[in-house]
Amino acid sequence: MIGIGIDIGGTFVKFFVLNEKGDILRTSRIETACTPKAEEFIDKLALFINNLKKEYAGQPVAVAVGAPGDVDNQNGILRYNPNLKFANTTDWPIAKQLYEKTGILPRVANDATLAAWGVYETDLHRQGTNVLVVTLGTGVGGGLIINQELYQGSNGSAGEIGHTKIADLTTAPLCGCGARGCLEAFVGTIGIKRRVLEAVKEHPQSELAKLVHKTKDFKIEVVFQAAQKSCPAALKIWEDTGYYLGIGIANWVLTLDVDTVVLAGGVSGASPYFMPALIRVLENQQIKTPFKRLKLLVSKNPNVGGIGAALYAIHHAKKLS
Repeated sequence: MIGIGIDIGGTFVKFFVLNEKGDILRTSRIETACTPKAEEFIDKLALFINNLKKEYAGQPVAVAVGAPGDVDNQNGILRYNPNLKFANTTDWPIAKQLYEKTGILPRVANDATLAAWGVYETDLHRQGTNVLVVTLGTGVGGGLIINQELYQGSNGSAGEIGHTKIADLTTAPLCGCGARGCLEAFVGTIGIKRRVLEAVKEHPQSELAKLVHKTKDFKIEVVFQAAQKSCPAALKIWEDTGYYLGIGIANWVLTLDVDTVVLAGGVSGASPYFMPALIRVLENQQIKTPFKRLKLLVSKNPNVGGIGAALYAIHHAKKLS
């Protein structure tokens, strides 16, 4: 069986083709903004799938799509996403449209949810019974493995750790979702950028300020580079990031009693700088039992979303066969 994983990101759509052994047979990508219309976008995804069907004629092909936002995983509908610029991304029937053009009914799930399966398969090799995966990037996503199966909840919305609340609902910074107090508003790259700009004003002579002024567009890498140079302002940014992230993770560990937490995504690359503060938060919890044997890991695989989608497509298809 061949698994096709499609990971729809804010900048690129990544395609991964894997076999049952987990070998990567093909990768490709296109710009997410390659077309202004959702129908034309689906045509591009369908073209890739149909070409693979011809290439691997005689073998069953399974497809899974990781979509950013609120996904109805039972019906394959992207209910809402504010970041895709298509004319119609509200109640977008991705599964139905792809089925009409390819003859394959894909699984459609939140992108962080499928990234969690990718982490479970490739990083953990299915070791661990209950796992929380936190994806750290522009937004903050989450995925759950419960009793060794991908858990998506009653409505497909399980794992939205980025929009759980860690601060005052009226005075905290505004999140991209429109609410205040969300974890994402503190540890997503937009939230980190806000705190960086505040630090630059307070410390205009800092190494962080110099690097920020040199870059045309803000990139999270400048905060990492400043921390590498032992800049106090940058180190404080990462310490605060670890503190806020620790609060969010502690809440989920106390609620679900998971045995493993894995951090993934671009921001996780700065874990050497924020992890000590995160661990302090976990160690200072008064209810100790859920944290005593908790494994806290960082994924080194930047493609767990697309790979997870392909592997989950195969896993789900085999369950149904």
